Amino acid sequence: MSIIKSLFSKCAGFSGGLISGSSEFPQFLILGLDKSGKTTLLYRLKIGSGWTNIASDMADMRTPQDGKVEDPGYHYEELTRSFSVGVWEVPGTEAMRHIWKLFYQSIKIHCVVFVVAGDETEERIDAAKRHLHVLMSEAELRNTCFCVIINQKLDEMSNPVYDEKEDVMKYKLGLHELHPSIDWRTKHFIMNIVELKGESDKEWVQVMLFAKETLSNAKGFGLKL
Repeated sequence: MSIIKSLFSKCAGFSGGLISGSSEFPQFLILGLDKSGKTTLLYRLKIGSGWTNIASDMADMRTPQDGKVEDPGYHYEELTRSFSVGVWEVPGTEAMRHIWKLFYQSIKIHCVVFVVAGDETEERIDAAKRHLHVLMSEAELRNTCFCVIINQKLDEMSNPVYDEKEDVMKYKLGLHELHPSIDWRTKHFIMNIVELKGESDKEWVQVMLFAKETLSNAKGFGLKL
């Protein structure tokens, strides 16, 4: 575990945010099943719409070349628009889901951004729900803010694949029946991740407003942001 902490600290370039650190530089952790839109979310926020071929480039990055995947690891970036945060994004393949725990055991995580594709199969929705509720019950995340992002993808005719009015994912993920100790610090958002135009995009600003309100609450971390 000490090796993991050292690695995270060197990669991120900070000492705060680790469990042993004294600084309260908020740390966000983006999780979710593979191909839900996690990496696209991180780099849409960091780079904006300047990366024009992001969807196809992400698909290429995940396509095995000579038996190897080009980009199998986690990513880290810092965002500064609303308030400064460090953001970790971890792959959601079945194998990598087993190491999610290492991140929030080694780093003090203030907000989990859990991404679910709006066109997921019932089987994968059930898997996402299981993983999400395990995270919500973890001791290390007992004060953590949860922002669940429903990734509103478009079909071949550029029509939304997810019905925002029905919003069935809220119920399929069990977000309507959370314990009060979790419910107050959890909110879900619907957005087309690939269409985000950076940190100042109004869709993402709503996420950060909720995160700031939650993280500033004395019931949780009580941060001064």
